Amino acid sequence: MRGIILALALTLVGSQKFDIDPGFSSRKSHLYSYEGWVLNGLQEKSLAKAGVRLSSKVEISALSDSTYLLKIRSPQFEEFNGIWPRDPFTRSSKITQVFSSCFTRPFKFEYSSGRIGNIYGPEDCPDVCVNIVRGLLNMLQITVKKSQNVYELQEAGIGGVCHTRYIIQEDRKNSRVSVTKTVDQNNCQEKVTKSVGMAYLYPCPVDIMKGRLIKGTAAFSYKLKQSDSGTLITEVVSQQVYQISPLSEPTGVAVMEARQKLTLLEVRSERGSAPDISMQSYGSLRYHFSSALTQMPLQLIKTKNPEQRIVETLQHIVLNNQEDFHDDVPYRFLELVQLCRITGADTLESIWRQFSDKPRYRRWLLSAVSATGTTEALKFIKARIRNDDLSYLQTLLSVSFALHLTKADEDTVPIAADLMTSSRIQKSPMLQQVACLGYSSVVNRYCSQTSACPKEALQPIHDLADEAISRGREDKMKLALKCIGNMGEPASIKRILKFLPASSSSTSEIPTHIQIDAIMALRKIARKDPKPVQASLIQILADQSLPPEVRMMACAVIFETRPALPLITTIANVAMKESSLQVASFVYSHMKALSKSRLPYMYNISSACNIALKLLAPKLDRLSYRYSKVMHIGGYFDNYKVGAAGDVFVMNSPGTMFPSAIISKMVAYSAGSVADLVEVGVRVEGLTDVIMKRNIPFAEYPTYKKIKEIGKALLGWKELPTETPLISAYLKLFGQELAYVNINKEVLHQAMKTVLEPADRNTVMKKIASQIRNGIAGQWTQPVWLGELRYIVPTCTGLPLEYGSYTTALARAAVNVDGKMTPPLTGDFKPSQLLESTMQIRSDINPSFYIHMVATMGINTDYFQHAVEIQGKVLTRVPMKFDAKIDVKLKNIKIETNPCHEETEIVVGRHKAFAVSRNIGELGVEKRTSILPEDVPSSIVEEPFKPSERASSEGFTMQAADSKPRKHAYSSEEDLRHGTGRKTHKRDICIKLHHFGCQLCFSRRSQDATFLKNTYLHKFIGEHEAKIALMPVQTDADVDKIQMEIQAGSRAASKIIHVVNSESEEEDETSPYEDIQAKLKKILGIENVFKAANKTRHQKKQPSKKGNTMLTELGADPKAKKPSSSSSASSTVSSSSSSAASPDRKKAVGEDENDQVKQARNKDASSSMSSSKSSSSSSSSGRKSPVHHSHGHHSRYLNGSSSSSSSSSKSSSHHSHRHHSGHLEGDSSSSSSSSSTYSKIWGDDEIYQYRFKSAHRQEFPKRKIPGAGRSSTYSSTRSSHASSRAASRPKFLGDVKTPVLAVFLHGVRNDKKIGGLQLVVYADSDSIRPRVQVFVSNLTDSSKWKLCADASVLNAHKAMAYLKWGRNCQDYKISTELVTGRFAAHPAVQVKLEWPKVPSSVRSIAEWFYKFVPGAAFMLGFSEKMDKNPSRQARVIVALTSPRTCDVVVKLPDMILYEKAMRLPLPLPVGPRIPASELQPPIWNVFAEAPSAVLENLKACCSVSHNKITTFNEVQFNYTMPANCYHVLAQDCSSDLKFLVMMRNAEEAMSLKAIDIKLGSHEIDMYPVNGQVKLLVDGVESPTTNVSYISAGAPLWIHSEKQGLVLVAPAYGIEKLYFDGYTFRIQVALWMAGKMCGMCGKYDAECEQEYRMPNGYVAKDAVSFGHSWILEEKPCTGACKLRRSFVKLEKTVQLAGVESKCYSTEPVLRCMKGCSATKTTPVTVGFHCLPADSATSLTDKQTKLDQKSEDMQDTVEAHVACSCENEDCSA
Repeated sequence: MRGIILALALTLVGSQKFDIDPGFSSRKSHLYSYEGWVLNGLQEKSLAKAGVRLSSKVEISALSDSTYLLKIRSPQFEEFNGIWPRDPFTRSSKITQVFSSCFTRPFKFEYSSGRIGNIYGPEDCPDVCVNIVRGLLNMLQITVKKSQNVYELQEAGIGGVCHTRYIIQEDRKNSRVSVTKTVDQNNCQEKVTKSVGMAYLYPCPVDIMKGRLIKGTAAFSYKLKQSDSGTLITEVVSQQVYQISPLSEPTGVAVMEARQKLTLLEVRSERGSAPDISMQSYGSLRYHFSSALTQMPLQLIKTKNPEQRIVETLQHIVLNNQEDFHDDVPYRFLELVQLCRITGADTLESIWRQFSDKPRYRRWLLSAVSATGTTEALKFIKARIRNDDLSYLQTLLSVSFALHLTKADEDTVPIAADLMTSSRIQKSPMLQQVACLGYSSVVNRYCSQTSACPKEALQPIHDLADEAISRGREDKMKLALKCIGNMGEPASIKRILKFLPASSSSTSEIPTHIQIDAIMALRKIARKDPKPVQASLIQILADQSLPPEVRMMACAVIFETRPALPLITTIANVAMKESSLQVASFVYSHMKALSKSRLPYMYNISSACNIALKLLAPKLDRLSYRYSKVMHIGGYFDNYKVGAAGDVFVMNSPGTMFPSAIISKMVAYSAGSVADLVEVGVRVEGLTDVIMKRNIPFAEYPTYKKIKEIGKALLGWKELPTETPLISAYLKLFGQELAYVNINKEVLHQAMKTVLEPADRNTVMKKIASQIRNGIAGQWTQPVWLGELRYIVPTCTGLPLEYGSYTTALARAAVNVDGKMTPPLTGDFKPSQLLESTMQIRSDINPSFYIHMVATMGINTDYFQHAVEIQGKVLTRVPMKFDAKIDVKLKNIKIETNPCHEETEIVVGRHKAFAVSRNIGELGVEKRTSILPEDVPSSIVEEPFKPSERASSEGFTMQAADSKPRKHAYSSEEDLRHGTGRKTHKRDICIKLHHFGCQLCFSRRSQDATFLKNTYLHKFIGEHEAKIALMPVQTDADVDKIQMEIQAGSRAASKIIHVVNSESEEEDETSPYEDIQAKLKKILGIENVFKAANKTRHQKKQPSKKGNTMLTELGADPKAKKPSSSSSASSTVSSSSSSAASPDRKKAVGEDENDQVKQARNKDASSSMSSSKSSSSSSSSGRKSPVHHSHGHHSRYLNGSSSSSSSSSKSSSHHSHRHHSGHLEGDSSSSSSSSSTYSKIWGDDEIYQYRFKSAHRQEFPKRKIPGAGRSSTYSSTRSSHASSRAASRPKFLGDVKTPVLAVFLHGVRNDKKIGGLQLVVYADSDSIRPRVQVFVSNLTDSSKWKLCADASVLNAHKAMAYLKWGRNCQDYKISTELVTGRFAAHPAVQVKLEWPKVPSSVRSIAEWFYKFVPGAAFMLGFSEKMDKNPSRQARVIVALTSPRTCDVVVKLPDMILYEKAMRLPLPLPVGPRIPASELQPPIWNVFAEAPSAVLENLKACCSVSHNKITTFNEVQFNYTMPANCYHVLAQDCSSDLKFLVMMRNAEEAMSLKAIDIKLGSHEIDMYPVNGQVKLLVDGVESPTTNVSYISAGAPLWIHSEKQGLVLVAPAYGIEKLYFDGYTFRIQVALWMAGKMCGMCGKYDAECEQEYRMPNGYVAKDAVSFGHSWILEEKPCTGACKLRRSFVKLEKTVQLAGVESKCYSTEPVLRCMKGCSATKTTPVTVGFHCLPADSATSLTDKQTKLDQKSEDMQDTVEAHVACSCENEDCSA
């Protein structure tokens, strides 16, 4: 038994791990060698990197059991700036010297079981030194678990508490232990980081790990030696990598690599002694950031004597930036900002006193201090404002910049609050607004860093809100709510709810726009605490009594909280039951927009919306523009983890035809972070009343009181409240509202007053007038933006790694403008005087804009900086020096400027990547190495093969150069130089303007690292430069000046002759042309243009008998394949029958030939070609033979159209005809269904198979071609070109008209010759066929280059235009035509574009664009079908299938795109087609008046015909009017009460009606008598025939039309009222939308709420609705014997188990007392029920029943006709 126990004991001991907790012997000291280095750059070798290396001896000796002394001996710093790994580190004695001072004294640290405790060091030791010690001690931190060899834990280290994995391997033989430790720096509980400028970036909750831009890891390898005294660390090697990928490219990364090595050298038997210096605790191993922000990593600045440095820097900036931007101005400005950061408020005061009286110095100093962002800077700004040292504009800019850029901490917040409440700020509303919004942004940034936001920080804004609501100040409410929205703290929710209807009873008094602001204030709060926000807003959304705009905004904010599926389903459920179509449309379109979002953080809500949409009716998607919508556009690139999305919220008010609010916002997503880039919102309220305001005293008219009395007779009727005019707009950047503007009634009146009053009464206009008289001169330079983004993480060496981005934008303008006006401006001038004056302006304006951007990655300390920098700058200059003379009366403008005497750079952009090293010991000296070195090896693919013989090498090079295709034929060159491997892209393009002595040049140079890896980061690495410049060009004679003159009107012709004659006097003497028209024709060279065209036409007509000859004569390539001789002589090319859909079709003619043939065909498609039926049928019957197929190809390209084959002679003739009418349909199937290729393949229901039938063709039938002496039973028609060239129309408008505009742009040379361009415009707008011609030509005779454009309207159904250019306008041509007609029985329009010949450059651009067409069409929902259409032609056919839908067919050369039932944003009028012959000139009104026709269609119309009523909202219902009772049909329910229209059945017959109109000061009656409509105006009868009555007061016109009368009163809102006894129609103005009431409805597009009664409730059915608008009359006096009364339900009902009696909650028509009902109709009524035994009766409750709740519905009989034998007149 003992043996067994002994064996077990030995086994147990053997299986136990050695005690490997590392430590140091208490009686010995240990000497280690230490080396640590950091390198920054790209991961590839042979590129430049920057870094630093520290090597030293480290001595560790014990002071006690757990306390040790650390001495760093002989530290050595070395810098690296060069090509890695080729170049060596270089010793830096200056840095070594600086750091030796802080390492001479020892450090102390606590160490137990491998854990580092507190670290102690000398007092006032720099943070950098302590952090380096932390980095060294971090190597000793090791956590050993005795029971495990592989384990994971969260371990504290220099970078925070991060996920760490250990692997322990033991070597028992040698008593050694190896430990491997890896740290995942992306997975930390407490990560040590510092960021600046990133407060407005929000982490994305989805996929955070994958999306990070910056990823890091570290690995440690330990070697431990076990001995009797314990376990000793003999060697530690660590390696850390941080990589950044700006676009999340796996291989496009920049890398920071850090390495450390600690090796035991010796162990001495000596005990450490406690140092005699005082030490302070520096905390744990965790990296410590200093309280002051480190210097920017762009430059190192000495911080001693900052006042002197600021003064020097200011002087340098001001002195060197007077004429233009100095190259170093961004760096100098950043240096100024950096110096201000380390300067106290007293020092800044001292500097201010020096420069306060120097405006330029003041401006730069204020800009720098505002961008500093420190507490001291904010104190300085506050002092300036308190002392009133700044102008209004300077105060506005300083406060705005200082508050939005300041560092938010516990010191800054009270100063910012004090600044906001200062008296100077409070005096000005604009300053108060900017200060309050800025303060709330400070609070937002401050509270984002703390777990709980202090109440004191929020209190000033909460006090503002409380004060605003107690005083009822709308402007303060708005400001307080916007500030609360900026703060975004959940503690403010209670304040916001006071403004919302959900929890406050007093909100009925709060305007709608304030309620909307309150809802918007919840948006940022919802990011922190979405639940309470969602709970409040869903109540608002579901409450149908609230204004639609408030509910829609609640919906928008709920969706911003990214709700889960249950809440989204609740919203969909609300929308299903929704009576307001505005809200329903908004919810549906918002869900649909979200369902399409592709951004990762929107995936959950996108899929939830997709599900919820299934619950909603798709009809909501078909609602028109009148309803509110949400539009979404966005994209996400998964490869780069970037995306952007834009949303536009369009909110319509029921009271307006157009949107009342538009909000658009842009969101950006990048690698797990989301930023709200920009948001702009505009809201308009009550503006239509201001715009349409008529100076008509409606309230003074007698009918005003009558309408008001009638309204009182209707139960519960109230006039609509007057809308307060308001225009508001706001701007948000990064989710923070920067500014907003409110324009109310008072501001609008003030603006109108300013414009209309004479200048001497208005201060502003007075200033403007005096400024114009005195001229404007001065220069202004201002920094306009400083963007600073910094992200700092510690490395394992203890040095900080910083990623930074800096953007500086500066603007400069030098202005010198002097003006003179004849007659001169006087004090009482009015704008109309400008139309009679002559102005002379001498101007020298030189604006420029400089943007400088730097992205940096590297080590940044106060002593040295080693980083990779990518710099970019863009400098834009637009010098404008000119003299101008403007004669408004003579319609003449003349501008003169100087030519290019020297190179002027307009835009310059440069970009370069460096490895940079700086240190404090060598200030002003920085080492820079281009990341891409000169001798970098190129890719092996780029290396040419080098044969041994030199000759063959040369030959190869030559051949390679020659064989490379040239991409650009114009004056550009692109070189690829492979010097020593680095690829240089060089490109220069210059456009030479010899006549002006200038050339515009674009040049680009670039070298990048894409040959290593083709990523975007590698594209940035290297050097890039792009430049646009104006340069002088060599000419025969110097150009003195450049002139541009514009002459409009009747003087244009004489101006052309004068300009040309001044160039050549002898031409004037010998000119045979006596009249002006002939002179102009000669000058412009028009004869040559039209001669060339005629010549071409004659050449083509001559040989048309033979197809073979014709093709050759047309200019086709003689070597091209000709048609086979089997084609009969009588058969012409135009009788082709080749099929467009034929799959075996091949291109039979070469491209060049095709171009020429096509061009000829387009010049005149009406050549006299005809064919007999027999030849056509024989040709088509043999269509399968290859011979004919070849023939068909030629004819296809000649005629530009191809048709389906036909087997009958009839259809063949038809196709032949179609070829001749080339502008009709060139690619549609035959009408013969038996031979239609499309019908065979695609079926009969596809829209692209239909044929467009031109109305022009149908109305102007085909005619025989005069002079065609061929015997043919079939005569071809003329093409559209031929019809446009009818003999009655002049080819050149100048033959019958003088030019209307002449423009000259020329250079005046010192040899008195003029060279340049002239543009002449002819217009004929008064004739039956309006036409415009434009000619652009050279002023010199040597060049025949011209540009000709012609646009004309042939008739009401056809318009066409062409553009030709080249030698005498004959080289190139593009033409287009627009034809109206029918397409598949629907009204349609066809636009055809042809390009017979275009330059190769235009073609290459078009081909590039054409690649995107299929994709874009797919995105827009089009279907696509591959097809062969005419090769140089495109057609778009749009057919209107209904007022809101259209079919679209797009025919391109090789495809057809089509879509059915595309929704239109506006309803378009579809009326009967009017023949062109009936239209009076000018006929282009059909085209020009299309917009007004659409606008007319938008106007609402209400009609009554027999018993059928159609409301303004197009809701139809049947209603029989009770006899003798007037109904309110249409009424203006606004406070103006402009008109009222009543209707009743006529006495003659029930089918006839009579109307009564109360309008202005008139009462108008119209009623039928003996088949005619009689008119009574104020009781006076008018004649029954040819009525024409015009009111003397406001515009009112009544006249006869057809069988009835028409009333027109636009000032009152009635566009047209028609009545003929049977039919009544009223059309009201657009601005009456939402202001109507009566049986015609409110005209508010809310169809679901159409049966709205006078009391505002919605009736159950049409009958109840009609009855509610009946006018009661007094007993015995009026003809209407009906009155409304509440009724009791005859039966008792069981309600919830209780027997109840019920009373109606709505009145029901009953006959008057003493009358009995002779006719009744059933109506559905709501009832309120009480217990049957209650003592109440109908008379007690009658007055309040309409306010009671509805318990049930039932049907009762309403009286509609009465018999009154015993009428009670006392009732």
